[in-house]
Amino acid sequence: MTAIDQPRWVDGALEMFGRVFGGATAYPKAQGIWRDDERGGALVKDEPVVVHCYTTPADIEDASNLAELGAFCRRMGHNARQGEIGLVVGDEYFAIRDFAEE
Repeated sequence: MTAIDQPRWVDGALEMFGRVFGGATAYPKAQGIWRDDERGGALVKDEPVVVHCYTTPADIEDASNLAELGAFCRRMGHNARQGEIGLVVGDEYFAIRDFAEE
């Protein structure tokens, strides 16, 4: 597996969230594990970085803001060769797996 340039994507996420939603905070690397069903359920350990952003209902419902957020997530997923980009809005989890540009 190729290592991901985490600082690049963390900086990019912080810049995007700052520009679009007014700010964000990145938490240091955490310890994680996920099941890779495409490799027979192998467990893969990783060190994810969590980026947290508070925003208003109006900003998260704005079509152009959502388009920019979606484009960033798809670009990151594609370029970092991820299986999924997870996004939590409110208490709902969105799994972004289709990285084709819209």
